[in-house]
Amino acid sequence: MTALEREIIRWGKLLFERRLISGWGGNLSCRAGKTEFLITGQHAPLGFLTAKDLVRVDQAGKPVKKTQRASSETPMHMAVYAGTDAQAVVHVHPPMVLAFSLAHDHFAPVSFEEKYTIGEVPIIPQDTPTVTKPERVVEELKYHPVVIIKGHGTVAIGKTFQEAFLFTDLLEEAVHCQFFKERVADAPGARINPAAKPSQEASAAGERYPLFSKEHMAALVECANRDTQFRADGQATGLTSSLSLLLEETNAAWTVSFVDGQITQLAPGDGGEFLISGKQEWWGAVFRARIDPFLATQQGKLQLKRGELAQLSRWYKPFQRAFSLWQTIPIQ
Repeated sequence: MTALEREIIRWGKLLFERRLISGWGGNLSCRAGKTEFLITGQHAPLGFLTAKDLVRVDQAGKPVKKTQRASSETPMHMAVYAGTDAQAVVHVHPPMVLAFSLAHDHFAPVSFEEKYTIGEVPIIPQDTPTVTKPERVVEELKYHPVVIIKGHGTVAIGKTFQEAFLFTDLLEEAVHCQFFKERVADAPGARINPAAKPSQEASAAGERYPLFSKEHMAALVECANRDTQFRADGQATGLTSSLSLLLEETNAAWTVSFVDGQITQLAPGDGGEFLISGKQEWWGAVFRARIDPFLATQQGKLQLKRGELAQLSRWYKPFQRAFSLWQTIPIQ
């Protein structure tokens, strides 16, 4: 038995023990070289895998040994590898997540760890026993480490099985907490105040700005400064600093200066106390609200080149508000 086979057997057992899968459900896979992959076979019980249950397939998903039969979800796994940088894929059926998915179209995290690590999780509709249209799954996995398929299960990706396992496990626990939150909210006398959502005035106006243009940045400053919640959150947390945003393809950079929760200056250049750098694909995803900026930084899609994330975290509330406002401003 190879080290890779032992690894996949180990994580299948852990998934079963954590009750993230039961019976013969779910499937696991990983890269096994440049052109081959290792995936669980059809009807293979993840909690009791042996080497015989593991199938080596090529890039087309065809078994190297013609006598073996790979999981029926092999086409979905192959599409994920083709469309993302995943090294391992975990597809299981967590019971809490399954129940939640039947009545919701996305999952919004409750705790800060969940927001930092998995962010908002999309719920993708499906009406077939297997994933016959993996395109939406692949598209969402570009921006989220884990997605939910309605009434079916989760698909998580990672650089390792451990990473994909932890995303799956955290999501199940997060949904569990959400059920408790909803139960508390329904209790007599409960008072849970939802956060105010940013106005969609900028989106309604129809004007679209080139990403990182002077006009785009000026619109961001104006939008934030006229928002009473952003100013109040910034003042309450003592937001006095400067943040530089860098677009890598063009080396365009802008620095936004904050004093007591107010943006006091916008200037070209990257001389801020904090510097966040990223490619156009990921800045575009942030400003189109496809991915949370803190999650993008945590995942390495955006790079914190100067300053410490722990320092930025003390201003999490005003910065989160600012980016949620900025995401209402349309870009080209």
